[in-house]
Amino acid sequence: MINTKVSRYLPYVGWRPLQAKIADFIYSNLGEGRGVVIEAPTGVGKTAAALAAALAYSEGEPIKVIYMIRTNNQAIAPMRELSKLLKVKGLFIPYVLVRNRARMCCISSTSKLPYRDFLMECNYLKRTGECRYYIKLRESGVDHSLFMDTVAGLESPGEYVKSICKLGVCPYDASRMLISDARLIVLSYYYLFSLNAPEVVDLDLKSSILIIDEAHNLPYAVLDLNTQYLTEAMVKAAVVDVRRFVSDINVKAGALRALASIRALFRDLFIGVTEQGERRVDSTKVLEYFNDIDYLSEASGEVLASKRSRGILLAGTPLSDIIDFYRSVVKMPKDKALFLSIGNDGRAIVSRLMDPSVAASGVLNNAHSFIVMSGTMPPTRLFTSLLGVKVKVSELRIGLTEYVKSSNVKAVVYGEVTTKYTERSEEQYSRIAQALISVYDAVNHSVLAVFPSYDTLKATRKYIKQGVDLVVEIGTTTIEDVLGSIKVNPHKLILAVAGGKLVEGIEFRFNDINYIDAVAIIGVPYPEPNDFMNGLVDVVKSRANYDDAWHAVYTWQALVKVKQAIGRGLRSDKDRVFIILMDYRFKDNPIIWREMTNYLPNIEVTSSEGELVRMLKEFTSNNLNK
Repeated sequence: MINTKVSRYLPYVGWRPLQAKIADFIYSNLGEGRGVVIEAPTGVGKTAAALAAALAYSEGEPIKVIYMIRTNNQAIAPMRELSKLLKVKGLFIPYVLVRNRARMCCISSTSKLPYRDFLMECNYLKRTGECRYYIKLRESGVDHSLFMDTVAGLESPGEYVKSICKLGVCPYDASRMLISDARLIVLSYYYLFSLNAPEVVDLDLKSSILIIDEAHNLPYAVLDLNTQYLTEAMVKAAVVDVRRFVSDINVKAGALRALASIRALFRDLFIGVTEQGERRVDSTKVLEYFNDIDYLSEASGEVLASKRSRGILLAGTPLSDIIDFYRSVVKMPKDKALFLSIGNDGRAIVSRLMDPSVAASGVLNNAHSFIVMSGTMPPTRLFTSLLGVKVKVSELRIGLTEYVKSSNVKAVVYGEVTTKYTERSEEQYSRIAQALISVYDAVNHSVLAVFPSYDTLKATRKYIKQGVDLVVEIGTTTIEDVLGSIKVNPHKLILAVAGGKLVEGIEFRFNDINYIDAVAIIGVPYPEPNDFMNGLVDVVKSRANYDDAWHAVYTWQALVKVKQAIGRGLRSDKDRVFIILMDYRFKDNPIIWREMTNYLPNIEVTSSEGELVRMLKEFTSNNLNK
């Protein structure tokens, strides 16, 4: 029987059975120095259950609930539940949202700047009295009751920012000022997991319960937060700034010499580096190319002053980023390393944190309690070892078939194709394309085809015939554009990349109908082997005592991406989806096969395209007959 205290915070009339199970488990296992791991399918109601349990536990105690978000869209979930709690039960929870300062700025034009340049512009506007929102906040403060009345019932970060801007005060600074008055804080990862965050929030972790949803990627998100880049494009842009805006002859000459030396770094050190991965490089070899660096500091000041004097607003310069990168390398701790990388933005030197526990362990171990949740949590031992968790952890895992009827899911391994690197060929790409076309022709709505990389996606796309209504994920693809296209014609073949924007954090649902009829996972989406990933293997090997640390890092990251892709087709217990695992390795790799058969009911295997289509049509026919 669910605790009546917890039920008070449920924003619905009654509990769903699995939701009640989650809330009861969390409430029973919260306690000082304890963690809770929850794995449950999307649609079960994890967010509402976790909030209800945490708010009930903290009631009457000097304990705050901190709901942590990585992306802007993740803030919608807790805000929506708070809004429903107010509407359904008339209960308002005082809360604040604190995320990227630029995304909370009332001056919309500044948000287009790189974040470091935004902070410089923000400080300039505050210092010169040109930001009226900051001036009003500094002179008059913010009324607690008026602020909370304003944010009550809002359901998105955009509404939150616009509503506070109408009060005439800075949403970011006002929210930070009212943290002490809030029971719930919706907070970006950045403020707790970034080692070098230029801004911090005043929180007592010992008196805080952390809720981290979509936590399957938390170790890698922590690593990304603590990654710095120096790109060749930055250096080229800095040369343009110096030539155009620096008038002092000596400073200009010295800065151009320094930049020429750094450009030589990209020429010399990248010999033999390909786009297949990242190669580790010793910091001393990189620092050899940073000559006359003091001239860059002088040039940076002159560039900014010159831009401002010419009336160029929102002024920034990549010179500042180059200087920051150099300083970080000079002071680089032993837990970080440098890598040479070639990506979509060209050649880059990347400074990476090698061990996520360096940034995460102090947060998770010092919190009063934490709750991590996802539909696709990796093994708890792997997760906690990567993050350096030392406190007692309790876990609850609800399988997919506990939520969705077995008859609503059909999974087939199609073993005629593979994306295994040593077997890739034009013939393989042609077979994959033909199978996808056949699947597309056999369904009424959309097929989500998920590739391990952009390279395999592009190689397959050229074999897809005219007449197929394609949506292709590229760098400029927006979720809004894709959903708008599906509204116009729901019969689409969507080509996406594992771990990309069309596989995580998106619902292809309108009017309570999920328009994904089939999900095809093309290949096993292993991360590309490189020096960085192999360094993570060494971390796991040294800390977790795994028999096979390679599989712990590579295979589990692939499996999480596979499960996330499958989840696009199952967003509620009413959804039905046909799943195609398009690679013989799904059957032949014992670790993958064991995990997939535990996750999905009754997986069949075929190497016949005709048999694959027959099974799909039979499944679809059964759906129509229900």
